[in-house]
Amino acid sequence: MQVSIIIPVHNRKQITLECLRHLRHLDILDRFQVIVIDDGSTDGTNIAIQQSYPEIILLEGDGNLWWTGSIALGMQYAFEQGAEYVIWLNDDCLPDPQALEILVNYMQRHPGVIVAPACYTEDRQMLIENGCQNQKRLTAQPGEIAEVQTLSGYCVGLPKQVYTTVGLPNAKRFPQYCGDDTYILKATRSGFKAYILGEAKVILANLVEPEHGFISYVQTRFAKYPTLENIFLTKKSRYYLLSQFFYHIEKYGWIGAVIFLGKSINWLRQYVFIFKS
Repeated sequence: MQVSIIIPVHNRKQITLECLRHLRHLDILDRFQVIVIDDGSTDGTNIAIQQSYPEIILLEGDGNLWWTGSIALGMQYAFEQGAEYVIWLNDDCLPDPQALEILVNYMQRHPGVIVAPACYTEDRQMLIENGCQNQKRLTAQPGEIAEVQTLSGYCVGLPKQVYTTVGLPNAKRFPQYCGDDTYILKATRSGFKAYILGEAKVILANLVEPEHGFISYVQTRFAKYPTLENIFLTKKSRYYLLSQFFYHIEKYGWIGAVIFLGKSINWLRQYVFIFKS
């Protein structure tokens, strides 16, 4: 059985290396194939990985893959090399011992399911709602299993059947944000089941408190440069309008265009409120 862990990275060398040190400490590098996709980093990430982690497969982009393109490249490579399962893993997501094994074992026992761990803040005081079911954000306490329709891409395990049925995540429409949950939504609408397993735990190392809502996100991410271009027209923003438009179409059909228009007007109003304040 081959399991490939796919880690997209870009210009976060210290965070990336800490993630890889953590995986090595847990002996994960010896038990799973690890594929790092470095999307054109200029901070020496690729050199550091080559020097310190020769056992890792390093795929490189030119800076235009973004998160979703990196994940898609890693998935295609892994499955073409014979992987039966892949695990998406962000480089600031640190699994507890046995967390990834719990995911893999569950997928083995329940063919065709998609799984994710319960996600905690670094102090372990807060559970992050990394799934959604009927518009309700969900997580899973220890001992619980929560069925969901969508998942955030912090850490997600998928069997090859998902890839052969629904293809790869759409990197053109969702370069940075929405590529994870729209892909899982497409899979669950195609008949796959998705679950959060409360016994599997990961730490989101850089997340102190989740940024729910437009104002919270903008004030946290764009405090110095809250320009319309930065918030609505750049791919690195959660409110990149092109991705948001296709997200609403993907989720609601063509009525999503109306919903998107209403939300866009509301976001603009909130932006004016932030700017005036």
